Amino acid sequence: MVVSNQSQSENVQMYLVTIYRMRERESPVPVPLLVEEMGLTPASINEMCRKLEKEHLLNYVPYSGVILTEKGEKLARNIIRKHRLWEVFLVGKLGFDFEEAHEISCQLEHYTQDDLADRLEEFLEQPQVNPRGEPIPWSKTVSKGNLVVPLLGLSPGEEAKITHLDGEKIEIGYLLKNEMKPGEEVQVMAVDDTSMLILIRGEHLVLSHELAEKVYVQPIVE
Repeated sequence: MVVSNQSQSENVQMYLVTIYRMRERESPVPVPLLVEEMGLTPASINEMCRKLEKEHLLNYVPYSGVILTEKGEKLARNIIRKHRLWEVFLVGKLGFDFEEAHEISCQLEHYTQDDLADRLEEFLEQPQVNPRGEPIPWSKTVSKGNLVVPLLGLSPGEEAKITHLDGEKIEIGYLLKNEMKPGEEVQVMAVDDTSMLILIRGEHLVLSHELAEKVYVQPIVE
């Protein structure tokens, strides 16, 4: 019975993480694309999505696809945080290549308690990205208050305060014109391969990755 419950938990986690990663490219995530990504039948995907909706982990958006709820986002972010911390450890401390580390981390992420993840993060001196440069979601228990990172390093849903701008005069001028000033608070709404959507002063603004790298922020920890 214990094995069955663990298996079911891993299955749920797999769906949440897959939707989380896909929604960085397109949100809501179309069900046909989810079917293609996971390699399962449409019936299986729809059945699981309905189950996750009942558990308040995702919502169906008519004619569009699925989107994670706040609860689902938090669970997915926590799993990805553990996965990417293990990648840092396995590559940096044990000498695994990234592909090997990724495969091992896919297993370890399901069995890593939050306390262990916090200690691992502290041991690794609070890494901001994994070996492939993908951002590691912030911990709620280890303070990130003194870290200053590029806006591009944040994930959808994260909030931060702008500390400074670093770029060419024309770039800084454009950012200031759009209220991207030190002291302003921003929230990342979505990220794709070339740009990110943020919310600042109640207004949405699209920034290219190049511009988002010029904006330095201090993450706001809950």
